[in-house]
Amino acid sequence: MFDKFITPKLIILDCDGVLYSPEEFNINAIVYAFNNLCDELGLKDYKFNYIENCTRDKPVKGIYNYFDWVAKNVGLTTESFITKIIEHIDYSKLSLDTSGVWKKLMELKNRYRICICTNNHSDHVYHILKAKFNILPQQVPFEVFDMRFGECDGVFYQKDTPIFISKLEEHFGISLIDFLWIDDNLKIVRKMQASGGHAVLVDKQHSLLDILNTL
Repeated sequence: MFDKFITPKLIILDCDGVLYSPEEFNINAIVYAFNNLCDELGLKDYKFNYIENCTRDKPVKGIYNYFDWVAKNVGLTTESFITKIIEHIDYSKLSLDTSGVWKKLMELKNRYRICICTNNHSDHVYHILKAKFNILPQQVPFEVFDMRFGECDGVFYQKDTPIFISKLEEHFGISLIDFLWIDDNLKIVRKMQASGGHAVLVDKQHSLLDILNTL
């Protein structure tokens, strides 16, 4: 899994696919919600297709940047636009956790610094925490960083980019080697390991609780 002898100074949790099982909530629900909002607002030409909108000669990279780009193009603030998207997302299929994940996190926060990093929006994270753990935003005892944290010159950089990582290092006053990334994206896990950090993959064999219990 990872070197059990390491003592990370910061545990970084991903949200989607880590705080809940992918079988409970399909991340494509965000795309569906965005497209439904476009239908309501008469923005059919902006409906999201990842291949068409976030590659080739398009002016954006990643779904968050695309939402930001659309909002500005149609005269809305990015925050209000994303709030409207989230209002269209159905979180009801997430079942309340009974495995003890939150209890374990509360135990670990006395020994480690913990944060959540997402390539989504923090409001989405808070909806997940409410649906999965019945935790309200004001009750979350650690920081949540979304792509706004990685903003540079009007572009929002994802959590595995040098800009985002350097901002985390500066914010916490520690280096990447002291991070333990817990993610369900194998590409990100391998990238962090290749960069000198520690990372572990959440998958069908290793749940978040399994990993937390090794710390």
